[in-house]
Amino acid sequence: MTVIRSRLKKEMDKLALDFSSSLSHDQKIFYYDILVDIAHVLGLLKCGHIDKEDAKEIIKALFEVRDAGYDSLPKDCEDVHEAIEAEVTKRTPAGKKMHTARSRNDEVATCLRMFTRDKLLSLAFSLLELRKVLIDIAENHVDTIMPGFTHLQYAQPTVLAHHVLAYHDMIERDFERIMDAFKRVNLSPLGSAAFASTSFKLDRRYTAELLGFDGIVENSCDAVASRDFLIESVFMSASAMLSLSRIAEELILWCSEFGFIELPDEYASSSSIMPQKKNPDIAELIRAKTGRVLGNLAGVMSIYKAMPFTYNRDFQEMNPIMFESLEIADVSAILMARMLEKVEFRKDIMLEKALKGFAHATELADLITKKGVPFRDAHKIVGRLVAESLEFTAENVKKIAEEIGYEIELSEDELKFDAKKIVESRDNLGGTSKSEILRMIEVRKDKLEKDRIMLAEIVDRISQKLEMLYDEAMKLLKD
Repeated sequence: MTVIRSRLKKEMDKLALDFSSSLSHDQKIFYYDILVDIAHVLGLLKCGHIDKEDAKEIIKALFEVRDAGYDSLPKDCEDVHEAIEAEVTKRTPAGKKMHTARSRNDEVATCLRMFTRDKLLSLAFSLLELRKVLIDIAENHVDTIMPGFTHLQYAQPTVLAHHVLAYHDMIERDFERIMDAFKRVNLSPLGSAAFASTSFKLDRRYTAELLGFDGIVENSCDAVASRDFLIESVFMSASAMLSLSRIAEELILWCSEFGFIELPDEYASSSSIMPQKKNPDIAELIRAKTGRVLGNLAGVMSIYKAMPFTYNRDFQEMNPIMFESLEIADVSAILMARMLEKVEFRKDIMLEKALKGFAHATELADLITKKGVPFRDAHKIVGRLVAESLEFTAENVKKIAEEIGYEIELSEDELKFDAKKIVESRDNLGGTSKSEILRMIEVRKDKLEKDRIMLAEIVDRISQKLEMLYDEAMKLLKD
């Protein structure tokens, strides 16, 4: 049984119907579609296009379809919208009036925006939790010295708290991008009809309010023809996954030859043949799924490119890509937070390797510069010492310095480099000194709390509007 065949004399070929049907992934928007239908019916009633009795019958049937669940829908329809309409019409003849002044084009666009806003908010909450875990780690490791790297080579000593705060700031930017995108997502297309609006007078702001939107997509053509909000949401997923992948890669490295951490058993696996193995499976899968989401981003952009206005069925292929991408990013963020919360950091090994590979070379170059030698020449002196594998002694420094024209007097005490003193000397804004790290932690804790409050207020605002939708519907049913 299909509903929309008015123009066509023959039923769709079975293979063609299966090929074109979106029912396999429409479950994701089933409940959103019910909400959109209820809001639309209330809008039709408010504007006088259906009477109270018909509106009551339709909404009653919609609640019944909702309670019966997605699996109760007919399977021979093109999509969830058609299937719900068929079920409503089966229950009441008034169901035939439900689609008045509406197209599936504005209907699906509205459902997708509702799904997207909820998943973006869910991802934002997950990133908030990850940020909290990272701040907690930083607070617990303000004095944990570790080697820092450039080009994956031992470079300079740093502090674990400083390193982890860099993770936090990267994730915070992903959070901010999501909240910025949310403003463009949470706008209602409903009432735009196929693309040219409708001759029925509608109150689009009323239905937008009922559905928890902050406004409308004003131009009716743009409202149904645009999927940039979908692409931007996939990009949000990709951006978050890129950040998570970088953290995952370091965890993988740190639990191997680096020996910096012990992964929690709950987020690792053992080998089927080598009993000594502890494999960083979850971190590896986050790293791998990042590639999948990046491919998804290329996929949705490829579908969207050169798409003529307004609606095209090609849009349908973008939906499951978005569903998957947001789900992967959300679950990955949760898993990363849980895994990091239980990671054990081997502080002794980190400290032992903090000065490995001449990691104090920059400190010596700075010391020589403070003795009056231009930094570039000081750099050259230290470079010669390293190249010739000479120890950093006063005699060796003096010898190389004299060869390039400088007289330097250094004591052996000055050349006793201590990793803790080195990181403490970096007391510039954003540096590795303890006072600066503690300041950065407090700033981030304050910002985290403000972001948590802001996010909770957004969720409360949407929830209150949806409660208004249900109140309006229940009030009608009780009349």
